[in-house]
Amino acid sequence: MVHKGDLKILSQMLKNLEQKSGEVIFKAPLIVAAPTYNIIEELKEEGDWDILKKYSGFEFNDNSPKSSARKEYKNMMYLERPGCNLCMGNQEKAAKGDTVMSTSTRLFQGRVVEDSERKKGESLLSSTPVVVLSAILGRTPNIKEYQLAVSGIKLTKFAPPKGKMCS
Repeated sequence: MVHKGDLKILSQMLKNLEQKSGEVIFKAPLIVAAPTYNIIEELKEEGDWDILKKYSGFEFNDNSPKSSARKEYKNMMYLERPGCNLCMGNQEKAAKGDTVMSTSTRLFQGRVVEDSERKKGESLLSSTPVVVLSAILGRTPNIKEYQLAVSGIKLTKFAPPKGKMCS
């Protein structure tokens, strides 16, 4: 996740999906890192951190930090220590040959996932809602699943220009 808005989108998506299905079960790992501790405090004050904790299988603990980089991931949401999108690829990586979907643009070949002997590692750049929903579904969502999950969330309404961009 890149900024506070992403975490608020995640929180609202979890609420939307819980309302529809009664529960949210992750079929792929979702690794979440707030940019700063200040943002976590703001999310706590606004009630969003409680929603994230409810669905998290792991929440960072500064009093008991991890002793080494994680090498394997379970199908759950991880609330990691704030900062730098986990520096994913610097220490922690997905398993060789995996497909990783991320909101981070630092996805150059081999950084987040390396090739295995049988399959090339893939790093895919996607929006926050697509990454979140893909981790829950275990696949890329269809448009109806996407629309249901983002209901009530004010997303950027990007559209390409209608006129010529060059003369």
